[in-house]
Amino acid sequence: MTIFDAHAHCFPPLGEDRGIMSTRLAEHQYHVRFHRQGIRRTRDDALIDTPLLAGEQDGVSFQPDVEFRIGEFGRVEFTVEEEDYYIQWMPPTLVDMSSSPEYMVAQMDYVGVDRAVIQHDRIYGRLDDFLSECVRKYPDRFVALAQVDEWRAGEPDQIERLRHEVTELGFKGLYFSTGGFVHTDFANNINDPEFEPLWQAVADLGISIHWYAGEYRTNITEAYFRELDDILEWANRHPGIPCVLTHGLNQISTLRGQPGRYDISQSTIDLLKLPNWHVELMLHIMASDYEFPPYNPEVHEVVRQLVEEVGAESLVWGSDMPACERTCTYMQSLILFQTQCDFLSDRERTAILGGNLKRLYPAD
Repeated sequence: MTIFDAHAHCFPPLGEDRGIMSTRLAEHQYHVRFHRQGIRRTRDDALIDTPLLAGEQDGVSFQPDVEFRIGEFGRVEFTVEEEDYYIQWMPPTLVDMSSSPEYMVAQMDYVGVDRAVIQHDRIYGRLDDFLSECVRKYPDRFVALAQVDEWRAGEPDQIERLRHEVTELGFKGLYFSTGGFVHTDFANNINDPEFEPLWQAVADLGISIHWYAGEYRTNITEAYFRELDDILEWANRHPGIPCVLTHGLNQISTLRGQPGRYDISQSTIDLLKLPNWHVELMLHIMASDYEFPPYNPEVHEVVRQLVEEVGAESLVWGSDMPACERTCTYMQSLILFQTQCDFLSDRERTAILGGNLKRLYPAD
């Protein structure tokens, strides 16, 4: 069986200024403003209830000035009224806030993961050359995703950037987060005509898209479901483009302690019934408040319903390494599909743990 992780990250030390530091810090501050890890006061590690990073409304125009910065040991830090705070955004093992390809390969070797999709979110920087080098050094281990500036993704320079990433740097898909619309205070929609040149380029290049919807918005669950509806509309107009809904079933994370948390939306089901669509199951993180997430019976029931409704062929396992290790070890993130969910057949386990991604990204 090939074990193929749908969601991993390689990145250089995030505190290094590689030319776009102010933009990246603004994006990162926005990304963590409602982070589930919570805000801690540095001097006594006390959890703080006040949403110090929230801003008046969504968008970079409304972010508070808090001297946001990248710390060490997995922390991002900021200061409000001369008081320092931090969020444990990554596990403390990330001493210099980096995840080198050698680090990821060592993790994969230890756990028994054969290949991994390296996702390319803005908060890690514009890593075109860095990720290309990761793939060049370890072509049989990594598949890298391209990145564009989502809020202006239909402009000629972004189309050219995508073509370069795919044809020259060897990237196999596009990572597209609606969170990139933060730069226009969410005035954009993926179905706007201005983005059609991008979708045409994706189709021409024959690559996939990994979608991240509802990224840390006010009323985040409502925004997530609204954006799923937008993606469903998009998918019906672009049936030939293979897609993965990354961070899938995000409401399991956002509706903690609320009714309907483990319900699967109809828009999710409708998406997964379309040809070429998959959902990434990162359930150990979505349900990280459960003491031992892989043993959560509610999560098992979610997997059962998905298999019954759309089939195992639409499901892929993702870890979100190295962020995974805030919650459980890399090895433990596999337990749900390796040894739990006893209703799964061997064929279904094989499909979820790597077979489906192997079809999407066959080895060169």
